[in-house]
This record gives sequence, structure tokens and C-alpha cells, in this order.
Amino acid sequence: MAEPLRGILVGLGGRGRYWNTACRTFPDVELVAYVEPFAGSRETGIKAGVAPDRIYETFDQALSTLNGEADFVLDVTPPGQHETVATQAFGAGLHLIGEKPLSDDFTAARRIVAAGKQAGVRHMITQNYRFGAQPRTTRRLVNEGVIGAIGQIDINFYMPWADRAGTHYVTEPYMFTKDMGIHHFDMIRYVSGKDPVSARCISWNPAWGWHQGDGSHLALFTFDNGARAVHRGAGSAVGTKTTWNGEWRIEGPGGSITWEGADMYLTHLHRTEQRRREQIFPDKAVHGDGADALLHEFVSAIREGREPECNASDNIRSLAMVEACVRSAQTGGLDVTIADLLT
Repeated sequence: MAEPLRGILVGLGGRGRYWNTACRTFPDVELVAYVEPFAGSRETGIKAGVAPDRIYETFDQALSTLNGEADFVLDVTPPGQHETVATQAFGAGLHLIGEKPLSDDFTAARRIVAAGKQAGVRHMITQNYRFGAQPRTTRRLVNEGVIGAIGQIDINFYMPWADRAGTHYVTEPYMFTKDMGIHHFDMIRYVSGKDPVSARCISWNPAWGWHQGDGSHLALFTFDNGARAVHRGAGSAVGTKTTWNGEWRIEGPGGSITWEGADMYLTHLHRTEQRRREQIFPDKAVHGDGADALLHEFVSAIREGREPECNASDNIRSLAMVEACVRSAQTGGLDVTIADLLT
């Protein structure tokens, strides 16, 4: 077996500690350094078992001390810092796996993608939802033509999302669309195998909502073949909740594939002699559906010299869906051409 790839974890907040634990149990990576500017987070990391002599206050300090003894960077910093981390990582010739989104600024995200291409490294975004059993199985069935060409996708998502007062999820505008929406928007692209060409979106807050920026939206995506995807999201739901994946209905001439909680069904009931209502048992995920799946894909891509799934050049297309929705919502729901954002 090849030696584990050596990584630098940038960020020791709650999500950073999650990734530290994940990397410790994944046999093909080894974290050799950590970067955390805040003393409180460094202390918490040490209590969680991180060796104090491996923690640096700045990325520059870590790079200088390691002197080339690293292969990749795992970026778990806030979105506004992603470009700085990416620039340093690419300048050192290091591969990069980073938390979504690419950036909280779409122009900066485009610069990051271009910089990664120029550096010739692997850059992957952790869109973990698409690695789950439901989207994986759905993509296979769609590719097999079980329901024919997709004509419509409907998604409902209801959750008391980001309800901790004072966090940037609560205080910043359009965070529900930006931070939660991108998971489902990326899955729309994944299960359909197509990119939408335009988006329309309206957003709002219910009277009891706790978000300062709008925490609900209705987004409509149009594909070049006339197909539509509708995403209804309510991040201030206090009643019945969906799963984090949401409730999906993917419709074609051959019927529908639905995600009903943790269950999946294939249904065709209209004007057919062979009516169908069959439960689909999701394909087993060989490498899991969380951090293990992401790390496996990232490491495999590096070792095989190929682009990983969710690579930055691909993922910016999911981020463009978010950007189009935000721009549309800012105008009260006018149509935004997604291709215009990518050229």
C-alpha cells in the first residue's frame, strides 16, 4: 500500500475538529500540521487530542516549517477566507480539498478555479450530499432510462435551519439559499446529469422567522430541453420536518422516482396496463456517504492523476445556480441566465 498522503488542516473550529476525527480514522491520509489563528480554538483542538507542536497560528508558519513535507491542504475556514487559503496552497504546489462553498463571492470563486487550473493541482469541494444512497441510486436509474427523459424535478425542504442566534447563517443575507440551497442544487445537477440554463427565485421570511436575511425561497430552474426543477425551501419550519435531503419527485414519461423520507419509490399509474408502485432499495455505498467517501474520491483522484468528482471547475456550476437565485431574488424574481455568470 502507498504511503498516506500528508495533509495540513486549516481551521480547528467545530467543523475542523470533525475533519480531524475523520482523517484520523481514514487510512490513506495523515494530518501533519494544523493552522488556527484563534487561541480558544487551538486550546479546544488540543483537548480533542491534537498535538500542540503541530498547531501553527498562520499558514505561512506551517508551510515554512514543513518545508515541502505535505501533499494537500484541507480548508475548513469561513468562505470569505477560501481564496487566501487556496492561493497559498496552490503557490506551494499542494492539492486542496475544501468545504463548500468555493467562496462567498462569485467573482472570487472564479479566480480560485482559474488559479487551481494554472497550478495544475487537484481541487475538490466537499459536496457530501451527492454521495448519499438516494442521489447515487437515482442517478443510476435515470441513466438506465427507467423513467425516460426527465421533464420535471420537484423538491420540498422544511427544516428549522441555522437557529443559533448571532451566527453568520442568521445575520448575513440569503444564507439559506447560499449555504443550504447549494447542497440540493448540486444534487439537481448530479441526478439529472444536466446543467440548468436559467433561474428565477423569490425569497422571504415568515413572521416568526429568526433569520435577518431571507430564510425561505422558491426557486425555478429551466434546462435547455424545457425541463424544469422547482425547489421549495423553508429554513424557519417549526412544524413537520423533511429529511436533510428533502422530499424529491423526479418525473419522466415512464413515471416518477420519489424520495419519501429515507425510502424511495418508482411509480407509474397513469394510463398503463402495467401499473407500478415499487419500493426501491438504495444501492449500498461502497465508501460511505460522508467524510470517508469524500476523502476516498480525493485521494483516488490524486493517485490516479484525474479530476475528482466535485472538482472546482465543475462545482462552480452549482455555485452559479446559487448566484443566479440570489440575483433573481434581489430583483423580485426576474429570470437570470446562468451562462452569463460563467463567461
